[in-house]
Amino acid sequence: MAEPKLIVVSVRLPVRLEGGGSDWHVAASPGGLATALRAVAERRSFTWVGWPGIDVPYQHQPAATEALKEYGVPVFLDHDVYQGFYEQFSNRLIWPLFHNTSGRLKFDRAAWYQFTDVNEQFAAAVRRVARPGDTIWVHDYQLALLPQMLRASKLECPIGFFLHIPFPSHETYRTLPAREEILHGMLGADLIGFHTYEYAQQFRSSCLRVLGLESERETIALPGHLAHLGVHPIGVDPEEIAAFSQLPEVRDQFEGLRSRFRTKKVILGVDRLDYTKGIPEKLLAFEEFLGRNPQWQTKVVLVQVASPSRMGVLEYRELKREVDELVGRINGRYGTFNHTPIVYINQTIPRSHLSALYRIADIAFVTPLRDGMNLVALEYVAARGDQPGILVLSEFAGAASCLAGSRLVNPHNISLMADVLAESLQDTDAAEAEFQQMREFVHSNTSEVWADRFLQQLANAHESHRSGACRLQAAADFTRHVPQPRPLFILDYGGTLQPHVPKVSEAEPDLRVYRVLRDLASLASVYVISARSPDVLESWFGDLPIGLVCEDGAAVKQPGTDWPDMPQIDLTELHTLVLPVLQDFVRHTPGSKLERRRVSLVWHYRATDPKLAALRAKDLYAQLESTLRGLNFTVLAGARFVEVRPTDITKSSVVEQLVQAHDETDFVFCAGNDKVDEGMFEVVMRSQRDTTITCFVGGKDTVGQYFVESPAELVSELEGLVSLWRSSMATAPA
Repeated sequence: MAEPKLIVVSVRLPVRLEGGGSDWHVAASPGGLATALRAVAERRSFTWVGWPGIDVPYQHQPAATEALKEYGVPVFLDHDVYQGFYEQFSNRLIWPLFHNTSGRLKFDRAAWYQFTDVNEQFAAAVRRVARPGDTIWVHDYQLALLPQMLRASKLECPIGFFLHIPFPSHETYRTLPAREEILHGMLGADLIGFHTYEYAQQFRSSCLRVLGLESERETIALPGHLAHLGVHPIGVDPEEIAAFSQLPEVRDQFEGLRSRFRTKKVILGVDRLDYTKGIPEKLLAFEEFLGRNPQWQTKVVLVQVASPSRMGVLEYRELKREVDELVGRINGRYGTFNHTPIVYINQTIPRSHLSALYRIADIAFVTPLRDGMNLVALEYVAARGDQPGILVLSEFAGAASCLAGSRLVNPHNISLMADVLAESLQDTDAAEAEFQQMREFVHSNTSEVWADRFLQQLANAHESHRSGACRLQAAADFTRHVPQPRPLFILDYGGTLQPHVPKVSEAEPDLRVYRVLRDLASLASVYVISARSPDVLESWFGDLPIGLVCEDGAAVKQPGTDWPDMPQIDLTELHTLVLPVLQDFVRHTPGSKLERRRVSLVWHYRATDPKLAALRAKDLYAQLESTLRGLNFTVLAGARFVEVRPTDITKSSVVEQLVQAHDETDFVFCAGNDKVDEGMFEVVMRSQRDTTITCFVGGKDTVGQYFVESPAELVSELEGLVSLWRSSMATAPA
């Protein structure tokens, strides 16, 4: 059997194709991710899936694939589709939104369809190469839909996703037109990785506000699996960066720079020419510093490397024009015959050559308005070896949470940055302690360590997911012949057979549910348990030969009979002690409501702000538990409700009665969707029947034996079981 492999999926392969027709060759395309994963690739079987960086006509794709076979699996994309997927949706919508520059958003519905289509093409490519036991690691926002697409394929593989850019606050994220789809896509992963704790918590908050998903600090429970959240700040390879300095051409460059700037202090900026990098703000701060500190005007130089980026996009061309004008203005104002304050390099510099600049710079000036991590900050520390340096770093870079020795600035506060520059230039020789803290982090949190930690947590998350309930496959798992005597089916209604809805008028069963109950009742004894009143249940199911249980246990109507009289219960204590409390919570919790039933009181908060509701529900539950201690009432905390009812009127007690009343059957099936339904499961499982099937609708985090992800899936399983039983009856010998 082949060794399980790691499948890395990113927009681009670590190489790019060049050539054409049948004559293709491969060129290196170095990037931070390729560098970070190099050590991992050397230790285990490894496959990379990505776009080869060029539009390849269909007839030439076999030859291109052959040229790439040692480097990865190509996903060939049509030029127009790629433009919509990458340039439009990814880089003109998600990129600015996630970097808190929402004023630049450009939503194009056609581009959204192309974004979805490309994610599906990547999913198809992964499915072709993935085998059970392989590990799939998806990278970055352009492929945010991919984890869920892979999970829907039911691959027996751990699925990881890492977001290399920031995740915004929920207020910002909620403005994304495709907000639900992106979250669902990411949540398909077993492990979602972020650079900082802040990003992970903002993701949790968005899941709560947008999807109504409550979560723990490091997990979000979903139907079918548990999505784990991990904080894994990416690192660099210090040994590789140190090795750069020993290259002959780099040593020559360093000596040339040292000679050129021997009488100057050097401030260094290295950025991609992108509006998120804060280059104009940096230049304005340097200009203000020079104006307020004339003694430094001829003694300091700012070397600013600005690698060209996306010059086909208007916003980037405008940014370049702005930067060009600022550099010209500052150099014109403060330059002299033999001194230029800003050395501006508008070209891409090889990483090896940057190490000479890092070593010559007294101060690294890193000022992004928002940045996922920022590897320049880490590379500066790594490149200097034992020679201390000062890192002035934006507090909005992910690296700010890791590099305790940096001097943090708000890039929106130009005057403050000018002050920090002045202070830093005064004490460049006193930075040893600060620099040592940063050096320790960079050397202990390398790119190899980053990858290993993520993959280990992913393996642990997937292993924990494999325990617990099994997915229900009724037609495959259970007898082909109808059990005799008639089997017993006890089915919760809301959230189990039909999805939850806010209004009773919208909760009526659809035709599919009606038909499966009718067909099932021809083969089995069927009971439906609901929170609805007898009148509502009668209007929905009165003409079916099934049993009905109203108000979650208040009364039971047997098949083919009338409703019995409702129990006479003294609710004086309930209305005296509980009703005022619930009314007070309704007043102080916008969107919540009170429901008075014949045997209970219910506080609903489905329409309430999710974060507020979660806090209030916990407070209410604790208060009611204290108030009712010693009394014959039970407090139930369910899916977006808190209910108080008499202790002896529950779903569990009704299920126990039904199981006892059908003591002749050896086949009992029970389905529910809420934690309060698990008492029903426990009753069924201890009933000592030959076959007991307890099925939780909505996930595998349950005491039940089986699970399905949705009401629709449960109905499909019941339909399949009915069909199988009918088929076996038709073919059975007379």
